[in-house]
Amino acid sequence: MDCAKKRELYMPISSFSRRGWRDARAVVWPRRAFLQSLILMGLTMPCSALAADQRGRGLCSAAPVRLKASGPLKRTAARLRAKLPVHVLAIGSSSTQGIGASSPAFSYPAQLESALELRFPGVDVKVVNAGIAGETADRTLARLDAELERTKPDLVLWQVGTNDALSSSVTEPAFEATIERGVTSIERHKSDVLLLDQQFTKKVNDPDRYERFVAVLDRVARKEHVCLFPRYRLMKMMDQFDGDGIELMLAADGFHMNDAGYACVADLLALNIQELVAQPDQ
Repeated sequence: MDCAKKRELYMPISSFSRRGWRDARAVVWPRRAFLQSLILMGLTMPCSALAADQRGRGLCSAAPVRLKASGPLKRTAARLRAKLPVHVLAIGSSSTQGIGASSPAFSYPAQLESALELRFPGVDVKVVNAGIAGETADRTLARLDAELERTKPDLVLWQVGTNDALSSSVTEPAFEATIERGVTSIERHKSDVLLLDQQFTKKVNDPDRYERFVAVLDRVARKEHVCLFPRYRLMKMMDQFDGDGIELMLAADGFHMNDAGYACVADLLALNIQELVAQPDQ
């Protein structure tokens, strides 16, 4: 198949799974910038990059990772079932901001907004991206209340922990206490909480310390009865697959995610939220 044909067929899974362009235009879709970015990528991306991107997305679909649902998403579930608007605050560091993506439209929050609207037709979903690259948990906590007041979200996605685990100045007890304070603050604002743990990376000097910080988030999620998306487990599982593994999901720096990596996170989050909403106790 020639390159032009491949570009015609290129469709990110988070936006057009099981839909053609004709079907997509029939959806009420205010995300014009997102669509323009998709078109531009399809026209300009080299064939080799397109092939790698699609292999990465296929890798994601083979990873059986699910939310650790230690608690409910009652407010979010109720609004989704009633087809009421849902406001989501995505807060965190570079993985939320979208470092490594080809454009802001391919950050995980932007792709999650589209993925949720496809899974919940008729629901207006707004995901606010409040990611700031390089932040540790305490710096995010310092601005969390202001962001909660500004956005008044139904659901808060807090991607956290990578920079803390990589910083020798952050201790595990201090990190754990910070996360607990953040969860308390979110719940005080009557928002649902969903934590996203650290990315898997081979670029660590102390893997044991890094995994202890991953375990801290799991412990806090269970203790505070909130949901956790195990991004670390997802990426580590992908790294064990045959072929290029996790490299297909990473940007040129070999650390941050690329468009396919962020699409993977967005799609699996949307799927897991849909499955959670379908449960009668939500």
